[in-house]
This record gives sequence, structure tokens and C-alpha cells, in this order.
Amino acid sequence: MSRDRCCARCRESTSRTGAPTVVVAVRNGKDVYACADHRAELAGPPGDPVVAIAQLQDMARRG
Repeated sequence: MSRDRCCARCRESTSRTGAPTVVVAVRNGKDVYACADHRAELAGPPGDPVVAIAQLQDMARRG
């Protein structure tokens, strides 16, 4: 199953610098990805352990 790793706001798959999007929140069981420009806007609650787990899982999938 392919994953949509585009920024939830601008729909870009990378930041202007070329950095990939990252998981910044989990909403309704779905990972929310954001580029560097929209990370703060889309981020979940600080310290949310579910987001940390989703980020680790995403890194493992890309690896």
C-alpha cells in the first residue's frame, strides 16, 4: 500500500530545501505529514507519544 506523504497543507512532498515531509500529528488514526513551512501549524500536542511512534514507523518504512 502506497502512502501519501504530501504536506497536508500545501500538498508538496518535500520542503523548499529538498528535505522530506515528516509526521507531525496523528488524527483519526492517520499520519499527518508536513513540510518545514507548515510543521508548526499542523503539529499535534507537544510530547504526544503517538506522534513519536508514528515518526519512528515512518523512518523504518523509508529505510
